[in-house]
Amino acid sequence: MFSYFIIILVCITLVGSVSFYISYKTMGRQAESTSSQLVQQIEKNMDNDFHSKRNLLLASYNDPSYVDGINRYQDMSNKERFEFRQRIGDLYLKSFYVTPIRDFIRFHIYYSTGELLSASDESGMRNASQVRNSEWFRSAVAQNGEVFFSSLIPETERSETEEAAYFSAIMIRDFSNPDLFIIVRAEYRSELFNSIGRNDALSAKSSILILDEGNRLVYASGDTNVAELNLTSKVSGSKGKLWLEIDGEERLVSYTASSYSNWKAVLVVPKSDIFGSLDIIKTTVIFTACIAFVITLLISILFGQRITKPILHLYKSVNRMKRGDFSARVEVKRNDEIGRIGMNFNAMQEELQNLIETKYVNQIKLQEVELAMLYSQINPHFLYNTLDSIRAMADYYRVQEIGQMAESLADIFRYNTRNKDEVVTLQEELVQIDAYMSIQRIRFEEKIEYEQLIEEELYSFPLLKMTLQPLVENAVFHGIERKRGKGKITVAVKREGDKVALSVLDDGVGMSEKHLAEIRNTLRPPLQQDHMVSNSARMGIGIQNVFSRYKIRFGEQFEFEINSKKGEGTEIKLLYPSESGPMIE
Repeated sequence: MFSYFIIILVCITLVGSVSFYISYKTMGRQAESTSSQLVQQIEKNMDNDFHSKRNLLLASYNDPSYVDGINRYQDMSNKERFEFRQRIGDLYLKSFYVTPIRDFIRFHIYYSTGELLSASDESGMRNASQVRNSEWFRSAVAQNGEVFFSSLIPETERSETEEAAYFSAIMIRDFSNPDLFIIVRAEYRSELFNSIGRNDALSAKSSILILDEGNRLVYASGDTNVAELNLTSKVSGSKGKLWLEIDGEERLVSYTASSYSNWKAVLVVPKSDIFGSLDIIKTTVIFTACIAFVITLLISILFGQRITKPILHLYKSVNRMKRGDFSARVEVKRNDEIGRIGMNFNAMQEELQNLIETKYVNQIKLQEVELAMLYSQINPHFLYNTLDSIRAMADYYRVQEIGQMAESLADIFRYNTRNKDEVVTLQEELVQIDAYMSIQRIRFEEKIEYEQLIEEELYSFPLLKMTLQPLVENAVFHGIERKRGKGKITVAVKREGDKVALSVLDDGVGMSEKHLAEIRNTLRPPLQQDHMVSNSARMGIGIQNVFSRYKIRFGEQFEFEINSKKGEGTEIKLLYPSESGPMIE
């Protein structure tokens, strides 16, 4: 019995130590995971807020007359200039106050010469030369039409009564006349970050830091000593986590960078907050281990001989059952718990043998199939009925556009859910593009012209499902939407030698050579890609999806081309073997 005692002592000590170690590691991993999730949520909330602000800055693109005014401003009379300044100022006043931004302070509108055209209050730089030579003005121009967020607010521009935490600026221009433009700049308080800092999940010692694109501190909550540290060299990269010693205490630093603005959200949590409850766990584990040791020792001494042998016999019978021998039975000679376990085991053996030999397996499979079918029908059925209801209400109230959009959306949804085949014909893809373009025509009215140039024999040519829609959608939102005036999208399919060429062309705003190079870079194998890819390449996600699917199917036989010129448009071309039918299928 002494050997039992030693074994139990070793086991309980080992279990207690392992439990404590696992608890320690688990708490550390959970803390790191929770911190990462929290900074990602902060970054997401910040991106959503920045995106809303960016949309307001683009208000003047909604009316071509404002772009015309920018081009003609230098040739206007004083009266016309006054009217133009008043109109564009009213436009942004409505934009910022009809769609209220909780931390908005003011906006300023500057012409390309540095002249202040309009402002929401009496502030703003009046010296045109000083404006043109300011760092923020040059940075906004360098962004080439993309929104620019920064924490740098020069002291000469700060209000005496209101403290601006950061600002955004964007260059608005006619792409055909790039030298004439306006800069719209808006300033904001730190209310967005204050709401982030008031997080109930954080302790009083935890800190949230917001850094701008240059790793300059924009906002800090919690421990001021943490905010004063220089974290620039330590939080490099897009995301990460590390342990740092701050004021003699280790702290977990988690951070992530926004793919939209390149700002960073940093969370600093003291180690004591993470492992503060570990002492309680350690005491509980030790106390529980001691109690378990005493109880187990007593049970081993009193009942060891009586229980061990019948359990061993039962164990052997279970192993025989595990190997597939369901004829094994336990000999029952006692009426206590062990005896009842033996009787229950024998009864279970009988039941299992009957079920396996008759219908148990088939019934389970049938139930699984029926359940899967039921789940697969619930959501599509509900959505079809909802879309049909919307269309019926639109017909009843004679709102033709809503009815048409609901019907087109229902067609697209049925195509993607009911058509289970990965391979479809070109004709089927074109039908879905017609439905998609009918929705876009309602949105853009007469702005978009759509054309199909298809060789008659290629309508039955096989394609992977959802080949055209991502390419046409890319042309709409990245080519035509920001173009001044009307635009045209052409889908062309024809034979070129022994290959079939599928092209999607638009005469939209196009893209710069740098932007085009970044898009092409994302379509190369990972080892050949540049390590740094600009945010402007994010428009290539839909294109990359189509490219990857065909590259997997055809390998080197598949060719993909993308060509674009700023101000003239973009062409995306897919080339694959004309005998691709058998390969796809």
